[in-house]
Amino acid sequence: MLFPLLCAIALPAPAQTAKPAAPAHQQAADTAARKQLAAYLADFQNSPDDAALRNKIVELAKTMKPAPAIPQLARDTFAHAAAQMKAASSPDDFKAAARHFEQVGVQAPWYADAYYSAASAYAKAADYDDAKRNLALYLAAVHPGVDTQAAVELGRGLDRQLDEQQLQLALRQFNANPTDAARLQIIRLVQAMKNPPEIPETARGHYVMAVVLANSAEDTTGFERAIEEYKAALSAAPWWGDAYKKLAEAQKAAERFDDAIASMNLYMLTQPDFARDAQDEIYQIMALKKTADAENAVIKQREERQQKLLQDQQEKERAAAEGKNLTVEGRWYRIPVPGDFFIGGKSDPECDYFINENGGRWTITNHCPWPTWAIDKIQVRARQINFQLSGHFPGYPYSVATVTFTLSVDGKTLEGIESVFQNGTEHLGDHTVRWIRRE
Repeated sequence: MLFPLLCAIALPAPAQTAKPAAPAHQQAADTAARKQLAAYLADFQNSPDDAALRNKIVELAKTMKPAPAIPQLARDTFAHAAAQMKAASSPDDFKAAARHFEQVGVQAPWYADAYYSAASAYAKAADYDDAKRNLALYLAAVHPGVDTQAAVELGRGLDRQLDEQQLQLALRQFNANPTDAARLQIIRLVQAMKNPPEIPETARGHYVMAVVLANSAEDTTGFERAIEEYKAALSAAPWWGDAYKKLAEAQKAAERFDDAIASMNLYMLTQPDFARDAQDEIYQIMALKKTADAENAVIKQREERQQKLLQDQQEKERAAAEGKNLTVEGRWYRIPVPGDFFIGGKSDPECDYFINENGGRWTITNHCPWPTWAIDKIQVRARQINFQLSGHFPGYPYSVATVTFTLSVDGKTLEGIESVFQNGTEHLGDHTVRWIRRE
């Protein structure tokens, strides 16, 4: 199969009309060029991925007049691929046709139409990378003076389709994981496009809702709702510069100054032509932030001082309460128990017992009439108090009682034992005694 192909390259097509014979040196050069082409082609068919060798063949063929003939095998393969493409109805069908056109490019690397047809077939299969690769081969192989407008239009269409394909992939990745890096990737991708994408209707719907909410906002809550709608719009169209600017305005109104600055920086990336105005706006937001921070610092200091005063007051009250609870000093009333002879009670406050300390001297007084009894020999050690009752009262067969009280942990109860004696020597018995602090 190779021999007829080489012969077709080495021999020019038969002349239709008689032409003057070329000078001998030109004929010799032409013969040498065709032999070199045949040698290149033999090597290339063994290494069809050798891009450098393909380029040598194409450049050499351009210098030959007349141009090398297209081998019959390549013409047959081209016709077969063209029929496949005409009958294709699915991406796989178009790809199969494209691969046959690429075979023509191996059989006759200078055959520019084969590359253009392969590019067209790959484009219909939505394989835009392979389409652009073959289109580049076409533009490299086509002879000067040939009208390439159709190829230029195809290239523009491929660029648009490839950009759209890359954008949709980036959007899917962003929606799955909306990181700052993914957002910046989309912005840069759109900035590099010759034809920026349209804003999706979903994004426009959120944007209009956000504008309405921001215009009618009367407090922070209203602006926060607008902010959420702007963010929803930018989730659907992360490259939308106007939405970033509006978002920054709402964030500034809500006193979210750091967020507003971040949104303005994104706006600058999407609208580099307005970077100067955007930067000035950032400076204004920074000034507002500085003023707000200073005001908030004053408010915070005031609140901290008030909180400190409150804590100090509470501490004083707590310390006073603890000091009160941890001392036997105070006003007490008795809880009646069997055998107890102390007077008073909860409902009888005029008969309460007052335990006081003055200059290290403790006293226990009671304002009810007990003229013949005395409370003395009072001793206080931490939470314990001891004292003695002495005297005589009709109906009581004893003259002395010693009492030992212990203060409860919460400081509210004195509980202990009274031991009674007759004539100060004969032990008559012990009784439980309880006093409660009068609050």
